[in-house]
Amino acid sequence: MKRRELRVEEDIAQVRQTCRDLEEILQNSFDGIFVADGNGTTLFVNEGCERNYGVKASALIGHHVSEFEKKGWIRPVIAEKVAQTKQRVTTMQQTHTGKTIMVTGIPLFDEEGQVRRVIINSRDMTELIVLQQDLAQAQEELRRVDSEITALRQQTLQIDGVILQSPAMQRLADVAVRVSKVNTTVLITGESGVGKEVVTRLIHNESPRAKGPFIKINCGALPRELLETELFGYAPGAFTGALRQGKHGLVELASTGTLFLDEIGEMPLDLQVKLLTVLQDRAVTRVGDTRAIPVDVRVVAATNRNLKEMVSQKTFRSDLYYRLNVVPIHVPSLMERREDILPLVHHFVSEFCRQYGLERRISERVMRKLHDHSWPGNVRELKNVVERLVVTSPSPLIGLQDLEGVLEPQSVGTDGKVLLRERLEKYEQAIVEEALRKHGNTRSAATALGISQSSVVRKVKLTEKRH
Repeated sequence: MKRRELRVEEDIAQVRQTCRDLEEILQNSFDGIFVADGNGTTLFVNEGCERNYGVKASALIGHHVSEFEKKGWIRPVIAEKVAQTKQRVTTMQQTHTGKTIMVTGIPLFDEEGQVRRVIINSRDMTELIVLQQDLAQAQEELRRVDSEITALRQQTLQIDGVILQSPAMQRLADVAVRVSKVNTTVLITGESGVGKEVVTRLIHNESPRAKGPFIKINCGALPRELLETELFGYAPGAFTGALRQGKHGLVELASTGTLFLDEIGEMPLDLQVKLLTVLQDRAVTRVGDTRAIPVDVRVVAATNRNLKEMVSQKTFRSDLYYRLNVVPIHVPSLMERREDILPLVHHFVSEFCRQYGLERRISERVMRKLHDHSWPGNVRELKNVVERLVVTSPSPLIGLQDLEGVLEPQSVGTDGKVLLRERLEKYEQAIVEEALRKHGNTRSAATALGISQSSVVRKVKLTEKRH
């Protein structure tokens, strides 16, 4: 009997210790723990809850939860909602101290399925929300800085002759800058004079190789023998007249930098094999030598020819074509990006005025003529025309009289859109003039034509400028 009583006392002591342990655990929990009965009366509040809500437990225990919202301590309270819905509820609360608290209420049920307790866990989210706001602000600031960097880069690119007014050139520049960061071979295609070298220099200048050499060779400008020795160099005594010490080729000289092979479509087939070896093995063998010299060079090739068609005609090696065509970049003609014409004109006028110490500007009528021209020679032709206008114009304002004999005549087939636009403008001009004669003023003429008065005034001024 005594032994049983002793065991019961030990069990009771253990239960009491467990209760004390649980109470200490609950009290020392970092999260707030709030317990109410099924009617909403507060039964237990730990220290974390006091800290979250800024209210002592003595002011909460024994009181109905609705009082806390009436007093403005907590908004909204959720114990009643948990008891009514018999479901878990999670929400954000605002306290009278300005904190944001995330709470989750959980119902506990008796044997009959009624809510006997509501346990609410709370965590102070104020600091996290402030951090989120700071992060969002930092991300917005980063986007702004990125935007400014992009704008500055575009300004820098314009100084180098890359105009990014048209969407086509903006996309091209974006690809070129991204490609520049990796050491891959690039094939640039486009009509003669579109600015393939400018794009190549952009890739070089934006790359980690920017401080290395930029070596250019025109594969169509040199005879086959000279092209081979220029590209790959030669060993001492390789041929009659060779330098005694031999010669470094351009591939070697471009090491740590960029080798620009312009007019790659003009390279002879036998030299294409040697170039393929350079691209595959990253090594070059000089003429008259058997020793392979390692080279660290990035190759950018350019052509105005259709290399794929040349491959099918057996005039260009297919294996070299696929080695070069890792990242193809097509530079559109000036007619495919008319938005760039006038910005290019302004750029070249400023460039040549600085170069020659002149002050020149181009009239609106000349600008219109330049914009509507077909430009078969693309940017190179436009640059030459602007230079000629700048240096030959006798007055600061370059007018139509200075343009006579400068532009090549265009056929209707070259740019039929120009002729159509001129006819439409003349027809529109005649209609406006007829409406003015009939109605006597711009307001009445605008009403009759179904356009705004400002549009009529603008068209009248444009007509006066043309006359």
